[in-house]
Amino acid sequence: MSFDLPTLPGEWSYLPLDSCCQKNSVTYGVVQPGAALSEGKPIIRVNNFRDTRIDLSDVMYIAPEIEAKYSRTRLKGGEVLLTIVGSVGQVAVVPKRFAGFNVARAVAVIDPLQHIAPEWIALCLRSPLSQHLLGSRANTTVQTTINLKDLRALPIPLPPERERCTIAEFVGALDDRITLLRETNATLEAIAQALFKSWFMDFDPIHAKQQGRAPDCMDEATAALFPDSFEESKLGLIPKGWSISNIEEIAEKVGMGPFGSNIKVSTFVSQGVPVLNGRNVQDTLLTDLDFNFITPSHAEKLKNSCVKAGDVVITHRGTLGQVALVPEGLCYDQFVVSQSQFFLRCDRRRMLPEWITYFFKSPIGQQLLLANTSQVGVPSIARPVSHLRSIKLVLPPFEILSQFSETVSALHKSVVANRQQAQTLATLRDILLPRLISGQLRLPEASSVA
Repeated sequence: MSFDLPTLPGEWSYLPLDSCCQKNSVTYGVVQPGAALSEGKPIIRVNNFRDTRIDLSDVMYIAPEIEAKYSRTRLKGGEVLLTIVGSVGQVAVVPKRFAGFNVARAVAVIDPLQHIAPEWIALCLRSPLSQHLLGSRANTTVQTTINLKDLRALPIPLPPERERCTIAEFVGALDDRITLLRETNATLEAIAQALFKSWFMDFDPIHAKQQGRAPDCMDEATAALFPDSFEESKLGLIPKGWSISNIEEIAEKVGMGPFGSNIKVSTFVSQGVPVLNGRNVQDTLLTDLDFNFITPSHAEKLKNSCVKAGDVVITHRGTLGQVALVPEGLCYDQFVVSQSQFFLRCDRRRMLPEWITYFFKSPIGQQLLLANTSQVGVPSIARPVSHLRSIKLVLPPFEILSQFSETVSALHKSVVANRQQAQTLATLRDILLPRLISGQLRLPEASSVA
């Protein structure tokens, strides 16, 4: 690799990545993993990378006899992993608890020399310079792929060891704060989901009152809102006094995204009204990052496809059944849904958006939502608007809806605030990182900025 590299401070130098690592340690993992198993040897894939960490919520297991053929990439902890196929350039350091894991073909294993901390190598690989250098040499014929030869030749800046460690600790502290905020949000979301399940799926307060005891973790006023028995209905046994309704009766509006011809790459501008994509609706609360934009005048023409705080966005094509609530406190007042999405705006006299969001994210809600799915061509919900309007559900009294909404809204406000703080820290980190690892900014200066 021959590039014009930034000039380093006098006591710093560049070394190729290969020279910073154990012999023959920059390599990739299991080429032919075979069928995924319910148990066996776990391997780390591209989809296990989340920011700077490894997420094992969807780990893949392969046969031990297949994994045994790739002992060269069997992890012991302390290695640096880099995605080199598909979504390339994601980086993580392997924790010791992942010892014995292996990696897929799309992941490179990098084992630094003992005196070069893996955290330093990871920082260098995450830097804009390294990402650019690798990206400029990547093969994009089929899938974006980083060649191992180019990876091994990647120039790594090396300051004195003490300074390397100090920089890595500084940036690591920012990473840890960001991770803690995201883990806190995951906990808050789990609490909200558990509350919905307890009240409206398992009917725990009702069962408790049937048994003559007070519902757990509930004040008397809230407990009084729940009945103490069930009754027969067209949908089977339901809580006494609750009603059956369809979505059309509790909706103010059900709207579709625009036709594809109305939003094209040529219509995008640098700022304006954001257009939602699949990444924005992966979580319960809409994520307001990574947008394309259209002009306000263009958005006005598509006003029937615009959503605002309190609307519930649902995917009807591609990745089906994603459900996300547009919360209060986002950076934008309105959004345009994509052609793969539609939305529900509640009639707030009869329904509240927090409740309907968790209903459609529940197993029962997902089953009802996807009951009219077509697998011809791209998976899709057939006639999504009319299908949604016709869905019947058990409707709790509005007082219970209000209590649930009030409780969950407080959690959602914390989630939004934590997201914003995490994004601020991530932006700060990303600004400081290239300057720190090139010596343009020395740590006393960086510490004063943070």
